[in-house]
Amino acid sequence: MRRCRSSGHRGDHVHKRKIAARVILAIAIALVPAAVHAASLSGAEPQAIKESALERHPSLEAVQAYASAHNPEIRAARQAWLASRQNVTLDRSYADPSVTYMPDTYNMAETRAGPQTNGFGVSQAIPFPGKLTLKGRIAEQRARAALENLRAVEQEIARRVWTRYADYYYAERALEVNAETTVLARLFESIAQAKYRVGKVSAQDVIEAQEQLSLLAAQRIDFEKARNVALGALNALLDRPARAKIGPPREMGVGQAAATLDALVAEARIARPELKAQDHLVDAREQSVKLAKMGYLPDFSVGGQYIGIGNQGVRGFNKDGHDIWMATLGFSVPIWLDRVKAGVDQAGAQLLEQKYARRNVEDTVADEVQSAYERLRASAARERIYRTTLMPQTAQRIAAAQAGYQAGIVDFLTLIDSLKAYENARLLRYRAVLDYQAAAADLFRAVGRPVAGVVK
Repeated sequence: MRRCRSSGHRGDHVHKRKIAARVILAIAIALVPAAVHAASLSGAEPQAIKESALERHPSLEAVQAYASAHNPEIRAARQAWLASRQNVTLDRSYADPSVTYMPDTYNMAETRAGPQTNGFGVSQAIPFPGKLTLKGRIAEQRARAALENLRAVEQEIARRVWTRYADYYYAERALEVNAETTVLARLFESIAQAKYRVGKVSAQDVIEAQEQLSLLAAQRIDFEKARNVALGALNALLDRPARAKIGPPREMGVGQAAATLDALVAEARIARPELKAQDHLVDAREQSVKLAKMGYLPDFSVGGQYIGIGNQGVRGFNKDGHDIWMATLGFSVPIWLDRVKAGVDQAGAQLLEQKYARRNVEDTVADEVQSAYERLRASAARERIYRTTLMPQTAQRIAAAQAGYQAGIVDFLTLIDSLKAYENARLLRYRAVLDYQAAAADLFRAVGRPVAGVVK
């Protein structure tokens, strides 16, 4: 059959194509649901501490605040949480609609009303009602778990900063003890020199004093190394150069936890971010089981199609040149029941796996609380003994040894031994403070929040 295509008819076809395109676009937009925002969660960027504050006399809290704002591990965890929030919108949304265009090839099939020219089509897959809602809930629970993971990373970095700050504190105090002990050793050397010059003692006393000074100088090198290592580790947590300046640490003390061990374990089961994250992941797995069971239900698809029909100019035929509009409706047929059942069984096994994983984390948390709590108590008790009894005793001993040596009652070796005991008692006390602070940091981390009675 021969086609009759005048320029007027061609203009009508172009106009029809424009109208059809607008209609198809309107249908596609109507089928796409509005974006669903993720649940409101708190994970804002912390307020930054100026770097100059670290160079004066920084408190532990100031260093921890700086790390919270600058540590790359925290920043990475924050971005992971922000990325997971977007999955809520992604998983609740429909897939993109499919739009097709059939161009006029001038060799199209003809109908009684006229030749086909061109056409447009659109289709949209629509999951069974409730499936997208479940997917959104799963994504939301995983986003909440990611937020708890962010808080866990923040607490872990705070714990590491705490322990490195305590290392820095111990190294500084050890250097102070070394300097004060060196002053006493030089005093004793001068006393031995004076007695040697008048023939009251042999040269051995002077040599022993000089030997002690050499040992103190070597000891100072080790303490300086420990200080530099602690500073380097601290700066690494702050994302600063290894030799960046940090001012002298503030004094650190010792205290006792106000709560009992059982109370702290119970508190950890509520406050620990890892357990909260596990709760959200268990909830997500429970929703996944529901979603897997919905695999027995069909999904749908809706669509529309437009086909342009050319005008043949046939008189007396009222459909001549009228375009074709069609609506389509389809649905899937879930006939492969073994496949659906396998998905349900898999989801159930993953739910049990997640519950066991949560139980394991709970047991680990209880062990961490108990370990840190016992170390805290033991180090606090040791520090009290060193500070209240051993240090005063060694101070009295060195005073008595000095007076006895000057009077010629005791030998120089006794004086040196008393000096070593005095230095060792002070170092043991600061070591106990260091152990207490490390245990306090671990207890804070194990419980998941600050513990009443613990002193920084």
